[in-house]
Amino acid sequence: MRILHTSDWHLGRRLCGQERTDEFRQFLDWLTDTLICERADALVVAGDIFDSYTPPLWAQSLYYRFLTGLSRTPCRSAVLVAGNHDSAALLDSPRELLDRLDVHVVGAPAADPGAELFELPDAQGKTGALCCAVPFLRSRDLCGALVGEDADAIARAELDGFAKHYAAVCALAETRRARRNIPIVALGHCFAAGGTMSADDGVRDLAVGSLGAVPPSVFPENVDYLALGHLHAPQICGGLESRRYSGAPLCMGFGEAGQKKQICVVDFDGRAASVRAIDVPVWQEIRRLKGSFEEIAAALSELERSGRSVWVEADCSDEGAQGLNDRVRELSGGAVKILRVRVAGAGPEDAFSGAGDLNEDWSPREVFDLYLREHQIEGEEAASLTGAYLEALDAVRAEATR
Repeated sequence: MRILHTSDWHLGRRLCGQERTDEFRQFLDWLTDTLICERADALVVAGDIFDSYTPPLWAQSLYYRFLTGLSRTPCRSAVLVAGNHDSAALLDSPRELLDRLDVHVVGAPAADPGAELFELPDAQGKTGALCCAVPFLRSRDLCGALVGEDADAIARAELDGFAKHYAAVCALAETRRARRNIPIVALGHCFAAGGTMSADDGVRDLAVGSLGAVPPSVFPENVDYLALGHLHAPQICGGLESRRYSGAPLCMGFGEAGQKKQICVVDFDGRAASVRAIDVPVWQEIRRLKGSFEEIAAALSELERSGRSVWVEADCSDEGAQGLNDRVRELSGGAVKILRVRVAGAGPEDAFSGAGDLNEDWSPREVFDLYLREHQIEGEEAASLTGAYLEALDAVRAEATR
């Protein structure tokens, strides 16, 4: 049994206002070709399929084009779950139609564990694996509304709800396994303790309500491969090769410039999983240039001579001289575009110098954090306001998906 694991596509995402339609199309075409070349039996996608609750029509078109094209590959089934960026209602709405294509999508968590459990057929059409398809679990999914409880009590209740949800689905999978030597694959979209990330890597809102990092021990031991999403750098979880983040297939922020992107190929010998990574090609190079104005100018000249299409963030160490931002931007031309300029001594908000950057690239949480900084709100007051804001934001999002 061979399964391909990917996550965090973020279809529809821009980078400093730049459309990335061609990159996403090329990735999905490459993924289709890889399913054919690897003769994969199944595909699992661990959340954040789209970048927002209301993805543009072109992003939805690419999504459905890819899913309908799976019938032309050896892949016999696909399982996709919602991430924190996804609208559960949007993903669930065509569920019955996609089920007929052996494409199983779980947007909202279900009270019935059986609604999150799927059999994945092997090349002979027999059950080759069982898949526990757990989507992103929000605070209201884990413990409902806890009135009057402190943050620690709420976090404990959320962790308990998280553990119980996985325990119920995986226990049902164990019953279905019925002593057969077939693996159980579980999906998850969360922040597992020990996971690594970098500044400006495109990951937003790590926490699940009051619940921060989830200890790896919370996942049931009968899971033979844990396919995780949410963190954008490929990495193992809890020191186990069979518990992994595949990472995002494209660089989602300048903090990931130069990072190798991957998908995971999982081969099972009975229940034993062996994992290898396949590097995802780079269709649009992004670079972060650091140094003085003269050093950045020299690096940009070299990039121009290469003739490559490069999107650049310029991190200038010269103190914020008058007009330095504009001087750096004037250095780019042709295939090289400077999308963002950071100037030493400027505030973090000044790094977003494009007219549309604040609205297009910042999450609601990032905008709120900027508000707190501008008004010098810190400590317990900032924590209290942030908690109230996230609760209100979650309620608005929940209403929007009904």
